[in-house]
Amino acid sequence: MSEIDVARTDAVAQEAARVAAPPRVLHRLLRRPAAVCALVILLVMTGAALLAPVITGDPNAFVAVDRLRPPSFSQIFGTDNLGRDVYSRTVFGAQASLTAGIVTALITTAIGVLLGILAGMFRWFDAIVMRIVDGVMSFPIIVLALSMTAILGPGLGTVILAMVIVFVPGMTRVVRSTALVASGLPMVDAARAVGASGARIFWKYVLPQCSTPILVQAAITFTTAVLVESALSFIGAGLPPDVPSWGASLSEARNYLTTAPWMWGFPGLALILTVLSMNILIDNVRDIMDPRAGGR
Repeated sequence: MSEIDVARTDAVAQEAARVAAPPRVLHRLLRRPAAVCALVILLVMTGAALLAPVITGDPNAFVAVDRLRPPSFSQIFGTDNLGRDVYSRTVFGAQASLTAGIVTALITTAIGVLLGILAGMFRWFDAIVMRIVDGVMSFPIIVLALSMTAILGPGLGTVILAMVIVFVPGMTRVVRSTALVASGLPMVDAARAVGASGARIFWKYVLPQCSTPILVQAAITFTTAVLVESALSFIGAGLPPDVPSWGASLSEARNYLTTAPWMWGFPGLALILTVLSMNILIDNVRDIMDPRAGGR
């Protein structure tokens, strides 16, 4: 009799997972023009970051006589105040920003999902973790990043570590709220009644119910991390001076807003397109995966 009950609860779990992550998501996504444009832009940005050493030259090479040159056939994005190629610095800047966003989102999601679901499943764990989460959320990201930079020195690893510490509580809260609802579903109660292990309940019943909020929060973490990395580099607390980044390029262009608008225009446009495209893409994915929206 217990085997029949397990089979029934497994069937319910599979159906719940199917609703949470319906098939043909990519096919439905490609039917939306805005989502397709956003996806193409993100793929172009990612490809440019990966192929930066191949498609452009040294971003730190400068020629004093070529300083503040406007865009031309030989230098399509112009040059900055030190004679460096803005195109090279913009392309290499994508490496730093996208790396910070992707790595931060992956680490934050892994830790936040684990803590959030465990907090939603076990009350004693919830009481401990949420007190820690409340304390960490009181630290502003900029203040924490400045403190860690002073201790560890500037670098991409320092920036990512600071952002992970600050972003994990938000992911944990979002996942916990969904896990609390999922852990009270009849199929979870049935699984417990027939003796299913905590690990089985975690992977087969609770985690599929949290897939949509996890995906949305991970995308939000990515875009926020890209903006925070640019902001830290803008104020000089992010990457070292010899590492190109969009934030550092915008900072260097502050004194040339009118005389050399290409210095801030191209890095700023790349930053805006990346963040806007990810927001558009995740909004469409969320609408497709949300059962209440009918997957339209």
